[in-house]
Amino acid sequence: MEIDPQRLAELGARLRRLREDRAETQINVAQAVGLHRTYLGRLEAGKKNITVGVLYRLADHFGVAAATLLPD
Repeated sequence: MEIDPQRLAELGARLRRLREDRAETQINVAQAVGLHRTYLGRLEAGKKNITVGVLYRLADHFGVAAATLLPD
């Protein structure tokens, strides 16, 4: 099943906004949650699907509920 590209873009925008609000770099966040920086960059750009595990690791890192990252 294909994921709506608009939803991926919104999820990516939410990730980027959280990261920038905390003045963190992609490298810092990626290292903190065990990802490669380019993977995080592709998530933020809405070009990559996210796994449930990565969703929870990012939510924990930012101190938000996983649902906060997901578009309606």
